[in-house]
Amino acid sequence: MKKFTNNALWGVISMVLNLVILCLVVVSAVQLGNYDKKNIYLQDSIMPTYSFWTDSVRYSEEALGKKQNSMEGYTKLFEDTKASVDKVGKLLAADPENDSLKNKYYSDTTHLKDYGENITRLKTEVSLYKDTVGYAKAGLKPWADKYNAAVNEASPTLGGFNIVIIITSILLVIKMICFGYWMMLNTKNLRRVSTWWKKGNDVINIVAWLIPIYNLFKPCALFSNLISETKYALRDKSIITEANDSNHMESISLWWGSMIFAKMIMPLFIGGLTICLNVWLFILVGVADVDVAANSLGLLGFGTYFGNTGLFFYLRPHVIVMALYLIGWIVYLGYECYMIFSYNKLNKMMCDNEDKFEFVENTDKK
Repeated sequence: MKKFTNNALWGVISMVLNLVILCLVVVSAVQLGNYDKKNIYLQDSIMPTYSFWTDSVRYSEEALGKKQNSMEGYTKLFEDTKASVDKVGKLLAADPENDSLKNKYYSDTTHLKDYGENITRLKTEVSLYKDTVGYAKAGLKPWADKYNAAVNEASPTLGGFNIVIIITSILLVIKMICFGYWMMLNTKNLRRVSTWWKKGNDVINIVAWLIPIYNLFKPCALFSNLISETKYALRDKSIITEANDSNHMESISLWWGSMIFAKMIMPLFIGGLTICLNVWLFILVGVADVDVAANSLGLLGFGTYFGNTGLFFYLRPHVIVMALYLIGWIVYLGYECYMIFSYNKLNKMMCDNEDKFEFVENTDKK
């Protein structure tokens, strides 16, 4: 009865998912490049003038509103004061020698004259501001049409890019679980013969990928230990020798460094929903930083490609950032496939030579 399990299938599933993810990353890069051309045209050629006229309309309407509110206030005062003048006038007609009524009548008629002059002045100003608003709206209209046309042209491309990124993010989570499960099965294999290896809960190989912060270093350490202990076990039984066993630390460092670069660093340089490629970063930082009311993407708009507020938007050409984005993912996913393929070979060696090992019973219960 076989005591080692050949876990190559889960490794192959992880590699297939990596290839699918890499294809989606390439598709997202093409879509992002197309969107970038349209967005640069929008931000450089349309937005400055569109923003100018939009601000002009807003400021003119705000000024017009203030003048109209002032005129309404004076109109109310005029009407109230006129009613008071009429009332006092009637009383004064009945008692023409009443000094108090005379003073009141004089004061009210003076205020009434001032209010009337202010209303006349404000009517003129309101008329002028209405003309200014009309002029600003006339200036805005052609640029608003250009702006809407450019946004409508870019939106489908951006929408397609966002869908690809979301699908890629979901597949990344599935791949992490599959990869962690593959590591767990191989760890169980190794614990059956590696009495020197500290026993532990092998489910950590899956969980380590899903816990924020912890997933920045623990999966790398677990995989590194798995490779080291597997090679040690194979060397101990003379199945492999130093001559055909290369140091794996450089491979692990390249793999993990490229993963951090592709999933953690480049999304901040790209911006937008690429931050979803690191799900926890998106949940913990990205969503919390979005201010819909203020039309602000927060951290999502920090990168290169979205709007014109990104840190690197005006550093052209953007193709340099795109090249780094692609290189990071190609190295990360490609090298991970290579490492899975290499370890599957070690797993097969263990299965083919299991008669050379002494198995320790009940060590894989935890």
